[in-house]
Amino acid sequence: MLDKLKHVPSAEIDALKEEGCMGCTRVTLLDTLRDWSEDPMAHRIFWLDGMAGTGKSAIARSLCRSLREASLLGGSFFCRRQDESRSNTRRILPSLAWSLAFRDSQYQASLLLMLQQVPNVAEAAIEVQFKYLFEKPFCGVSDRLAEELKYTSPILVIDALDECADNEEVEQLLQKLLGISPDFPVKFFLTSRPEIHIREQFKSPQSMLHRILRLHDIDESTVTEDIRHYLTVQLKGIGKRKSLDPDWPGDGDIEILTRQAGTLFIYAATAIKYIGDHRPIERLQKLTKTDVDDDCQPFYGRLDEIYTLVLSAALDPKKYSTKEICQTKQILGAVLASREPLHLSDLARLLGVDTGGIRMDLDRIHAVIFVPPPGTDGFVYIFHASFADYLTLPCRAPENMTVSLSDGHRDLANGSLQIMKSDLYFNISNCRTSYLPNRDQPLATISQSLKYSCLHWSHHIIAADDPSCLLPPLEDVLLEKFLFWLEVLSLTEMIGLASSSIMRILTSDKVVSVSITFFFLSDWLYGDRGNAGQKTFSLS
Repeated sequence: MLDKLKHVPSAEIDALKEEGCMGCTRVTLLDTLRDWSEDPMAHRIFWLDGMAGTGKSAIARSLCRSLREASLLGGSFFCRRQDESRSNTRRILPSLAWSLAFRDSQYQASLLLMLQQVPNVAEAAIEVQFKYLFEKPFCGVSDRLAEELKYTSPILVIDALDECADNEEVEQLLQKLLGISPDFPVKFFLTSRPEIHIREQFKSPQSMLHRILRLHDIDESTVTEDIRHYLTVQLKGIGKRKSLDPDWPGDGDIEILTRQAGTLFIYAATAIKYIGDHRPIERLQKLTKTDVDDDCQPFYGRLDEIYTLVLSAALDPKKYSTKEICQTKQILGAVLASREPLHLSDLARLLGVDTGGIRMDLDRIHAVIFVPPPGTDGFVYIFHASFADYLTLPCRAPENMTVSLSDGHRDLANGSLQIMKSDLYFNISNCRTSYLPNRDQPLATISQSLKYSCLHWSHHIIAADDPSCLLPPLEDVLLEKFLFWLEVLSLTEMIGLASSSIMRILTSDKVVSVSITFFFLSDWLYGDRGNAGQKTFSLS
């Protein structure tokens, strides 16, 4: 029954490879969070607010692990912009409820009763989710448990709310959380950048119900000392692994890097990746020689400098051909535009590039993007959202380094349609009979590249500025493979996506109009039995 919640395992703390805060750093802040978590009279909501790169997610990961040791972790959800499930606000509350149900049997029993009443609550609006996953289940637990929970409140952690795709749903979620009673038996720890749609919700007069801590308001000397310690430990570790002089690095180099990082932990982490990847002595010297007057730097100035340094080497026209540089930028655009993390092989197939070519291109920017080790086929993803901002926002990266998200969407749309055209066929699931539901018979699995294509082709078409080149393969897929596409959606339990995908295309407000003969598609979508014909729609 709990499977109806459709929780997202990849969003939980145990699924994350990234570490929390290094030992002996963020000590005062983590002590503050520990005191809040253990205080039964403390605010129900704690919002950690900070600019990108200030270390919010590392703090959230450290908090989760310390809460688990204290038996206070009720559940966690780490949002991620590039992952459709982890950027979907409606996945948060059901996933947290799923985790909380395994913590307490009485809450689980009460929750199961709610799921019998509203079995599709995982797809419901945020207000409905909160009502049936938290408000009503807690009303159904015993008075003893309610009192016990009040004094040992489990903590539910939601990291990076600003990376959710739907701002309105984030606002609705915050409105429900900020409206809970002071006696509510669960606490919520939230982190995000100070985006306006999030900040506005915390201007509520109910200030006694929530607490705000702004990372960029913390005493700069404390943050500086933590970054200095981090850089010292990490650089000494690089020197030991590379068998360098025990006196490397010098104190002066560490001080320059510390000053360059300012309050941005992501700068320090990126610098360490860059230095440790290749020729650490030379790379440390190159970084420390870029020092300029801090007063001339905007907030992201230092971070942009190191990103520019990494990319300038990877996109150097003196070392690489125009084709190689364009392919590197194409790969980056696809990684940024992807709806969920892609395995190296799937990314290669969608782009029509061999995996070796992608690995060679991305290995040059290993400091800012994860590439699976040789011989493996792991996910490809950027290390930090600030790198995506650098590549796509105006006036951040040099013009020759900017990446077009629209082109990334176009490439992924084209790749998706080509894969669907070649891979979709009758009874792709190897179903023995159409008279039994999927769950009652063994079914074949489909490739991840085909699954991704079937789920996300319409999103990428709509996000591309000029979809004209996508029209011929789109027509082929809709007219020749439509029913086979539905079969894949059924197999992946996403059949509801069919109508929304088609309607998004039909109702797009872009200027390119084409006419496609739908035949049975027209009947299916509009219900015009016996009146199949042409429908004209706009594409984006």
